[in-house]
Amino acid sequence: MSINKNLVGLSMIIMLLIIVVSFLVISFGYFNTKEISLLTSRCNEIGGKAILEIHNNFTSSYSFECKE
Repeated sequence: MSINKNLVGLSMIIMLLIIVVSFLVISFGYFNTKEISLLTSRCNEIGGKAILEIHNNFTSSYSFECKE
C-alpha cells in the first residue's frame, strides 16, 4: 500500500513539473516573438530595413540590425 501512495505522489510531482516547464517554454517563446515584432515595427517606422538572423531555434538567440 505504501508503494502505491509513493508512486502516486511521485507521478503528481512529475506531472506538475512538466506543466510548469511547458508553461515557461511557451511564455518565453511568446515574449521573444513579441520582442522581435516590436523591434521590426520600430525599425519600419523610421524607414529602416530590419535584418534578423536567428542563430539557434532552441535557445531563441538572434541578432537584429536596423539599417537606414
